Amino acid sequence: MLNAKNRLGYSATPSPDHYAWYAYEWANLVLACSVCARYKSSQFPTQHERVAPFTPLALADQERPVLIDPSNDQPFEHLAFTVEGICLGKNDRGKETIDVLKLNRSELVGRRAAIFSEWVVFFEKLRGKDYALILSEIENRLDDRRAHVGAARIWISDSLLATSERSTPPREAEFFSELAGFISLCNPPMWRRFIDHLKGEHVPRRMLRSDLVDAVGEVQTTKFARIRSIDVKHFKGFKRFTLDFSSRSVAEQGIAPAVVLLGENSVGKSSLLQAIALGTMGRHLRSQVKTDFDAFLRKPQGRADQVWQQLSGNKGATQASIRIEFDDGSFNEVHILRGGEIHDVSFENALVLGYGAHRQFSEQPTNYKNIKPVSSIVSLFNKQRVLPHSADWLESLDEKIFPTVARALREILNLTDEDEIIRTERSGLMISKHGEDIPLSRLSDGYRSLFAMALDIIRNMVKRWGDLESSRGIVLIDEIEIHLHPRWKMQVVGALRRALPQVQFIFTTHDPLCLRGMLDGEVHVLVRDEDRAVVEMTGLPDVSAMRAEQLLTSEYFGLASTAEPETLRRIDQLLLSESRSLEPQEQFSERLDAFSMIGDTPERQVVNEALRRHIVEQFHSNRLDRAEVREESVRLILETLREAGEAGQ
Repeated sequence: MLNAKNRLGYSATPSPDHYAWYAYEWANLVLACSVCARYKSSQFPTQHERVAPFTPLALADQERPVLIDPSNDQPFEHLAFTVEGICLGKNDRGKETIDVLKLNRSELVGRRAAIFSEWVVFFEKLRGKDYALILSEIENRLDDRRAHVGAARIWISDSLLATSERSTPPREAEFFSELAGFISLCNPPMWRRFIDHLKGEHVPRRMLRSDLVDAVGEVQTTKFARIRSIDVKHFKGFKRFTLDFSSRSVAEQGIAPAVVLLGENSVGKSSLLQAIALGTMGRHLRSQVKTDFDAFLRKPQGRADQVWQQLSGNKGATQASIRIEFDDGSFNEVHILRGGEIHDVSFENALVLGYGAHRQFSEQPTNYKNIKPVSSIVSLFNKQRVLPHSADWLESLDEKIFPTVARALREILNLTDEDEIIRTERSGLMISKHGEDIPLSRLSDGYRSLFAMALDIIRNMVKRWGDLESSRGIVLIDEIEIHLHPRWKMQVVGALRRALPQVQFIFTTHDPLCLRGMLDGEVHVLVRDEDRAVVEMTGLPDVSAMRAEQLLTSEYFGLASTAEPETLRRIDQLLLSESRSLEPQEQFSERLDAFSMIGDTPERQVVNEALRRHIVEQFHSNRLDRAEVREESVRLILETLREAGEAGQ
């Protein structure tokens, strides 16, 4: 862990010195689910001052860590659970652990509640059976490999302690035998109290009722802003469209997911970004987006829809819906009714930022104290809105956080090790390049545009989270390549992901260079099928190892070749002509060789002919599974090679 942050008793300012030297201490490693780990991030509150750097792990406890360590602490002493699955803190350490790890996430509470309900039925069935059978059943059901078994043990132990003659909970080694003995031997009144205690809202005597109210409130509002999928119905050009953002490559590498949307103009990429924004922003922020929400309802598409509209008098969809599912199992739903009225089942998320394709930035720095949250998303809906310039905020940063922000900007702006971002009292912010200090006003449009957008993202993240490493949220960027030099296009995505490793970026582009930094499964191609409905192309190759020219000629961008179009037309005519009489092959062969994608040996000419003929015939087909098309191409080439080999023998 780096940049450790406190939450109790001390400043939340990150400590860059803690705790890198414990990275390879096995005793310092604790298994945790990926969602809990992301919530925790670099938070590590302590009751006393942090130990000095390089203090041995054996002496680290003197700083009195606040979070519960399941390897050394007894969770039963700090946590309790209700039959509804809500986790409660018995003391400050328990409450802080719940808050940091967000243990009352809606999906966790729901799963616990379902398991606890099954346990009540299970206990009722065990009553009256012999001790050995009860013990065997309990050991099997409380196996450590089962989900939420720790929560179940605490929940059962609290009820057992409250209704039995014990004054302390049973030790872990005795838990199974104690519980089995209680079930088989206790008298009916005691058994009834035990079951009633399990079914009731058990709040320990040491806890106030307000703690339960706070916990219930947290269940209703906690969301984690990483999108797993989006489903839209009758939204702008979409009749019904679902997109799954999950990627196995991201899960394997443990980094924040990113998504890029590709497709022809007017296929709906920008509309999908708007849908994501509307489905993830909170109600208050949405109310500040001054736009015609009625315009988001789907209008009749194509001749068939228009004829049906005239015959039926139907004016189009009466409701558009957006459903966003998150990786923690929760979801947001937004329904836009005719007339612009909005009904939703959604709550404020961590942070949602959006930048439209026509983003314009203020030439003059904006007083950061007057910048409203809506200004960092409204350009997705209104291309006339100018985005704020956050240079004033950067100049005001204290010396502890400025170096971190400057490093992130250097990464995004692709500055060299010798280049710097500096602050001067006389001239303000400067970019030091090649030994010259350059004011922001003298930078190129591309530099200023990227600088302003990156700084606006960073300002929002630091304001919300205090640092960049643990910042999380959603950033939507339409046509990310605008104003960027080709060198920046190749590096901007990777740079953003490195600078903000916990943030989910979703963007559109028309440039293959901007796919650098994307992993397999993160690039989605939108196309229209025979009915003009928007669908996703499937079976796409791994984008991470492809060159720019390969990307252009692949299914991602759909060019048959990067050669001059007129030459391609003549090649296609030659290959598709059965008589080959358009032009003598002898005269055309030299020009064809010049544009051969593979080479000029006899074997490669055979491969080239088979590949070209098949691609020309299949490229504009309506088949969406490009993996099948690719497999057929490979099969055709192999068959052609075998036939050529047999003919030569």
